Amino acid sequence: MNDTCTISSYLDLSFEERQRRREWNRSPLKDLFPRIPPSSLETILDICISKSFVYQLSQPKLWNSRRYTSIVVAHVRRSHTEYDNLLREEHVERFEARQRTAAQVWKVLREWCPWDDSNEVLERCFQATLLRPEERTVADWDPMDVDDESDFADDPMDLD
Repeated sequence: MNDTCTISSYLDLSFEERQRRREWNRSPLKDLFPRIPPSSLETILDICISKSFVYQLSQPKLWNSRRYTSIVVAHVRRSHTEYDNLLREEHVERFEARQRTAAQVWKVLREWCPWDDSNEVLERCFQATLLRPEERTVADWDPMDVDDESDFADDPMDLD
């Protein structure tokens, strides 16, 4: 799906439908990331709606958690690090840019998700985004950890 179609689809929704989808996604996001700042939460809710994603009752909780986590990882990378600058200004290859910003991304994710125990979904989604598609094995990622990155090559792990 290209960005124009996504934005168009988002704008085609009524205000009430957008609000309904925002609220449908809000609680699961807050459960996964209880310390997410309100401004980031609102931005991520917009991203969920623009990608036509809402919590799927017909899917297991883990499936939904992976999808939300992938969206949050991409948001953190784009909004809380110099990732975009590395790509656009310094022309760093995107997986190298991901490696360079990984520590910053992980720090923010752990601030938003303060569990003492390792969060398998969070860590797995985060680590999978650092690997090039050809480096991944089936054990490294799941097709539902998709990212819809339309700016670059068709890589199912890229959301940003």
